[in-house]
Amino acid sequence: MDTLHRILFRISRLSVWLSGAGYLLIALATTLDIALRNLFAMALPGVYEFSGYVFAIATTWGFSFVLFERAHVRIDVAYQHFGARLRAWADLLSLLALGLFVAVLSYRAWLTLDDTLLFDARSRTTMQTPLWIPQAFWLAGLLFFLICTVFLVTYVVLLLMRRRYDRVAKVAGIPHASRQSEESAL
Repeated sequence: MDTLHRILFRISRLSVWLSGAGYLLIALATTLDIALRNLFAMALPGVYEFSGYVFAIATTWGFSFVLFERAHVRIDVAYQHFGARLRAWADLLSLLALGLFVAVLSYRAWLTLDDTLLFDARSRTTMQTPLWIPQAFWLAGLLFFLICTVFLVTYVVLLLMRRRYDRVAKVAGIPHASRQSEESAL
């Protein structure tokens, strides 16, 4: 399981680097577009359209990296007062809730892509971009996030069965709460 965890984490880290490169390219293209408009009264076509696509795609691909970094927002008012065992069960519950949400979101994204393919939908711009292209990458990011969430749920369940609460904290716990419990153990 640790090997699969490392592989999925590396894929998510690579996707974040690629997404960051996409953001950088869009920022440069937008800067160039603004400069061309102001200096020469001409524009780069499609910059704003493609920036929306890059933002949507990069966001979904970034979700899995945030999951592995345990950086999703969680309310930890009571969590920080739990013992290691109860924290581990709360971590599982949060992963299950997240997984359910991502499954519904992925299903709805699939339906959107299916309709786009059915009607051969295109953007309402001069570029006439076939919308299935950005939507497919968007959906792929959501599905990868779902796969990572299902993997972590499975991993945490196996760890709970072995009573490895310390490992659950490192894999799925809230980072600052994990550090607090480590410090109190010293």
